[in-house]
Amino acid sequence: MTHSHEQADLGAADAEAIAKAHAVYTPFALRLYDLVVHGLSSRVAWRCPTSRLTALYEANLSANHLEAGVGTGLFLDRTGTYFDRLVLADINTHCLDRAVRRLARFQPRSWQANLLTPLPPDPAPFDSVGLTFVLHCLPGTMTEKLVAVDHLKPLMGEGATLFGATILGHGVEPNAAARALLDLYNEKGVFNNRADDLESLARGLETRFGRVEIEQHGLVALFNAR
Repeated sequence: MTHSHEQADLGAADAEAIAKAHAVYTPFALRLYDLVVHGLSSRVAWRCPTSRLTALYEANLSANHLEAGVGTGLFLDRTGTYFDRLVLADINTHCLDRAVRRLARFQPRSWQANLLTPLPPDPAPFDSVGLTFVLHCLPGTMTEKLVAVDHLKPLMGEGATLFGATILGHGVEPNAAARALLDLYNEKGVFNNRADDLESLARGLETRFGRVEIEQHGLVALFNAR
């Protein structure tokens, strides 16, 4: 009996943490998101300019793509890639609505999905999956966060690439701006990355994929795995 109560409590705590992590993405906040996050925070605090992330997309995108955690759809919009099939997955409907409008020329499908629970099977596998600025928001240890990757893997075709980026909170040297933002976002539950380090991310991906490349720019780990 105690065990089931503990599980229920854990499930409720996880659900609450997930809700807190994405509650900040309101329609108003999303209007400012590109300017604040990609224009200022990435360059000044995280020390990884948006151009570096756009290059990651250009190098790894396929025409048959699943974006897991969409933000505003900025990277998909900027790369100049044409999609035969584009699916956008996110837990936050405001993010989905904004990204679907921005990428309307590709006629994307949208899924409201919690990446920490199993995803609905899709009959046709994807050739690329993007997972950018998602892991640092998810609750738990890196091992627990990477369950999201376990849920994405069955949707990937033979030779498909998973790629993305996450902001590290451990084993890094934040400047004053980064320290202030890490404190604020972790306190509010927008980030849950105090213990996230490069080694645990690399180890987790290497146990799941045959080929993994990771590089660190400032506080951001950029990865691709196939």
